[in-house]
Amino acid sequence: MYEQALKLRKIMAEKNASTSRTGNVKVYCVASGKGGVGKTNLSVNMGLVIQSLGKNVLLIDADLGLANIDVVSGLYPKYNLSHILSIGKSIKDVILKGPMGISILPGASGLYDLANITSVELKILIDSFSSIANDFDIIIIDTGAGISKNVISFIRSSDEVIVVTTPEPSAVTDAYALIKIARKYCDSIHVIVNKTDNYKEAEYTIEKLSRVTKKYLNLKINYLGYVLKDNTIYKSNMAQTPFYIKYPNGLASKCLINISKKLIYGEQIPLEANSNSTVDGWFAKLMSLIKTNVGAM
Repeated sequence: MYEQALKLRKIMAEKNASTSRTGNVKVYCVASGKGGVGKTNLSVNMGLVIQSLGKNVLLIDADLGLANIDVVSGLYPKYNLSHILSIGKSIKDVILKGPMGISILPGASGLYDLANITSVELKILIDSFSSIANDFDIIIIDTGAGISKNVISFIRSSDEVIVVTTPEPSAVTDAYALIKIARKYCDSIHVIVNKTDNYKEAEYTIEKLSRVTKKYLNLKINYLGYVLKDNTIYKSNMAQTPFYIKYPNGLASKCLINISKKLIYGEQIPLEANSNSTVDGWFAKLMSLIKTNVGAM
């Protein structure tokens, strides 16, 4: 009881120290129909590009099975989101400062267990997110591959979904399966074609995917662009340094700069009046969805 009271006092002190929470945040969920398409690499490096464009970015590692944003970024997290409840850590202690000032929340490994937390513990977490509500403009969630219940929860809680595929036929087929589910919960779905040999191959891939989504789903997907195969990505992974930092003038970096600018400065989709457009509002919605999905299993 004493320890719980200490946790509550610490969280409330952190909450009261924050400024008024009037800022909005845009939440992007990065997903893929299958593994091995380079989703995490793109999430990390896209976050860095957007950070360099003057936005404050929070990158959340939400791959419950193979969380590895820290590996790509060369970071070694000591805590994750679950430690806010287990040992009373401040959320500002959990969030890591990564390259170029980007913020990283290594909370994926504890999110599944959070589906069973009490209402008091849930309030502690939501208040924690409230304390950082003004710190970020963009949240990028790197989910696991496939269409598990947890991935769907992240998709449903987000403003927009970014689907990553490669030109490989099986990857395109799985991307379509993911889009088919995502469209039930999200009106704005973007696609990136990764690991392509050239512009024409990427165009052929997106034309194929666009054709079937329009025919069978009556959906127009937004093509953000492509990322060329580039040996600098492999070299950067071996060095545990994001390729946008190690090779800012490489082909992959230039492709991702174009993609990020289109995402941020492209046609704006207004948020609905009842949108959960603050960090704490988004998290409250996410936790509600996770608890609902687990209860339905």
